[in-house]
Amino acid sequence: MDEILARRGPFTALLTAIVLLASATACSSPHPMSGAKIVEDLDLARIPVPDDAGNPSSARPTAHLPETGPISLADLLNVAEVRSPDLAAARSDVGIAAGQAWQASLYPNPTVFTEVEDISWNDGLDGAKTVVGVSQPIILGDRRIAAMRAATAEQAARMAEVDVRRRAIFGEIAALHASLVSIREQERIYGELRELASRTLAAAETRFEAKAAPETDVIKPRVELYRIDAALARLAQESSATSARLGLVLGGVSVDVSRLDGSLSLVPDRLDVDRLNAAVRASHPSLIAADRAIESAAARLDQVKAEKTPDLDVSVAAGYRGESDDGIVQVGAGMTIPLWDEREGEALSSRFALMRARQRRLGSENEILGALAEAAGEYEAAKAQLDTFREKIVPDASRAFDQTGEGYRAGRATFLDLLDAQRTLTEARVTLVELASAVTAARAKVVQIVGPDGLLPTTGPVEPRPVPVTFPERHEGAEVQP
Repeated sequence: MDEILARRGPFTALLTAIVLLASATACSSPHPMSGAKIVEDLDLARIPVPDDAGNPSSARPTAHLPETGPISLADLLNVAEVRSPDLAAARSDVGIAAGQAWQASLYPNPTVFTEVEDISWNDGLDGAKTVVGVSQPIILGDRRIAAMRAATAEQAARMAEVDVRRRAIFGEIAALHASLVSIREQERIYGELRELASRTLAAAETRFEAKAAPETDVIKPRVELYRIDAALARLAQESSATSARLGLVLGGVSVDVSRLDGSLSLVPDRLDVDRLNAAVRASHPSLIAADRAIESAAARLDQVKAEKTPDLDVSVAAGYRGESDDGIVQVGAGMTIPLWDEREGEALSSRFALMRARQRRLGSENEILGALAEAAGEYEAAKAQLDTFREKIVPDASRAFDQTGEGYRAGRATFLDLLDAQRTLTEARVTLVELASAVTAARAKVVQIVGPDGLLPTTGPVEPRPVPVTFPERHEGAEVQP
């Protein structure tokens, strides 16, 4: 056949014209998206394009915690922004949607074909009709444009999902940070109480060895010391587990808990629930993502409607007729008749998908507002208890301890009375810190919903460290200084 084609220069020229004509027809529709522009947009969104094997780009940014000095919550969030695997996976979903949007913008490829007709049993190809041509689908209607809009809307929805995932990750980091600060503060209080219990036990042992007190005076402070040691061991375990969890959320980063910046507030602010509800309705990422999902479902419905219009298949071919040895041109057109399949089932599914997206949006709003109400309720309940302990119980326990100490020095109170007053004050101070931790934990739940910037920083005085008290031997008729 090559020899036959080579003898026919006009045929070759005609075939070239046919190919150019088909290419011009394929490019007559709206221009496809630029791959370079898509990659550029992904890069601006901090979504590096992987290599051909699907591996992350070697030039991706890195982030580290400060090597020295305090570690702030902002430092933790900056590291998570770059290194969190969950956040990276959410960004990859955006890249997937971007590739689908790019693919939707491309026009169908032409088909090159060759046909040989009327082949004779006796003469073979000498009397046959041979053509070489190009077939190009011509898109009628707005099917391609609708597909591009649907894919672009899906990309916007996936981008909104990145913000949803970021809010969840940042909220979890804020909660873990608050938990570690709370544990550290509890460890500090228990450390002070342990020092006090140790001195009390030493004083009791001295009295017992001098046969000035019964053994029960030693047993009670010893049991108190055991209880404090058990609490410190529990806090150490909680700190280790919480620190490990924080490091994993950050993307495999080791966190020095002792350098975390932050402290417990004993005078927390009240929450403006109405303002928080308004902020959630206006800018919560989940609701924004739900709006984008509605837009994506609507665009998909438009795409299905546009797909009802069939494509026009146009073919152009050139060749020659062997019996007369002259060139021929063959033109054809065809179209799929939507006789049985009018995409009605797909359209029904798309309508249901759009309705479901709207229903989910409403459900998400109710769920978020309900979670906010629950977290705010926990916060206010813990705050009320904290206020009671701070303003009433701890001051009363402190006064009782002081008065019992004075009575002990004056000979009006026993050593066991002093131990009971000390234990009451100890439990009150520990409970105060635990309630402050509960307030902080509840506030962290609120932050998980409204975002790290949704609340103003809560500041308040930190409880002053008490001066440890020892209980030396009492002397009748003489005042003994603690």
